[in-house]
Amino acid sequence: MATPNDNKDAPTDDLAKLIGEFVKPSQPAIISGDGLDISFGTRIIAVKDKLVHVGNTVPFNLISAFVKSNQFWIQVDLLRIHSDKLESDGKNFIFHTTKVDSISETRGDERFGFSSDENVRCEFTNPEDEETIMVKPVLDMSASGFSLRTATNSQLLKPGRKISKVKILIGDKLYSEHEAEAVYQRRFMDENGKLHQQVGLKFTMVKPNDKT
Repeated sequence: MATPNDNKDAPTDDLAKLIGEFVKPSQPAIISGDGLDISFGTRIIAVKDKLVHVGNTVPFNLISAFVKSNQFWIQVDLLRIHSDKLESDGKNFIFHTTKVDSISETRGDERFGFSSDENVRCEFTNPEDEETIMVKPVLDMSASGFSLRTATNSQLLKPGRKISKVKILIGDKLYSEHEAEAVYQRRFMDENGKLHQQVGLKFTMVKPNDKT
């Protein structure tokens, strides 16, 4: 199986093949752009060659700033699609893929299908009381870190906060275990228009047997 890892210079046919293999209609996705500090939960509508059609869940008052972005991203499970061009069919967005990244070059060693109903989450001990077990949904992931969803007013994972052990769980399986540090907080709006907070964490140490 081809691995979608840093394919900026890959031929058009190769990018289209990678996208077609890993991205399917109705999959949940997250879209974002560098024109504003908020991400949006949505769904994949269709995939045609390097074009990825995604539902438009951006509120009217934020559309202008979003479409004026210079760079866009679509996160589908553990796959990140980069785009520098955005179009619309009158209802949904159409992203032109320029690059595809994957969390791992070794997914074949331990395969996860990542269907749309799988549960990807992280588990860690509250760094303030060092006792309470926290479980948070993972929004997106790369080889260097991940982001999670939390309450909009939470300051538990403010930038600079270190966590000694974070478990990444997919379904009922332990995918990896890391030390991590919070590096940013930003707003995240889900498919239903509910506002949450997205917290980004970078991995600071990886156990030797990690697949990532």
